[in-house]
Amino acid sequence: MKSFNLFLQDLNDGSTHAGLTGDLADLLQAVKATGRTGSMTLKIKIASASKGGGEVDKITIIAERKLELPKPEQPQDFFWLTDDAQPTRNHPRQHSLDLRDAQDQRGGLRTATEQFTQPDADGVMIFKEAK
Repeated sequence: MKSFNLFLQDLNDGSTHAGLTGDLADLLQAVKATGRTGSMTLKIKIASASKGGGEVDKITIIAERKLELPKPEQPQDFFWLTDDAQPTRNHPRQHSLDLRDAQDQRGGLRTATEQFTQPDADGVMIFKEAK
């Protein structure tokens, strides 16, 4: 019996061997790129080439290659569901907070020194009432 690698190189005039070599290269690159698992399979089917039973002297060989490349991790997103099962970005039972610009009557932003007293000896600051 000749070795399997010689049989594989002879099968389909070497096209099966060449295809497996290419599949292996693609699989190795995909595993390197994703860090995930992939696989390749060679299935060889051997059948009698002649009808009837008994001992045969002719066979057919079919080589099936299967390549399963690793899939990259899919991104995920987060949504809340409303009572009627509609996806929403906002929590359906939480009120929204209406924000506005923090400007004083002069039209400018207040500085920290305008909003708080200077710290006392204990480091305590007191908030000043807005005018």
